[in-house]
Amino acid sequence: MESKFIDREAELQWLEEAYNSAAAQLLVLYGRRRIGKTALAVRFLKGKRGIYHMCTYDSVEKTWRSSWESWQI
Repeated sequence: MESKFIDREAELQWLEEAYNSAAAQLLVLYGRRRIGKTALAVRFLKGKRGIYHMCTYDSVEKTWRSSWESWQI
């Protein structure tokens, strides 16, 4: 069952404009917990090429180190 996705048109439009831009960008979604940031990112990236990466404040260094190694940047 798909969860409700209400009143996110402005955010989806902003993401779409950034996605269609010719410039390379890093977009960060942040805000209070339990407001749908993950659902917004996942919904937006569905069917698109992109990277979604989630990290928590207490694991930032560990998360970026493992990402760096796996992406072999």
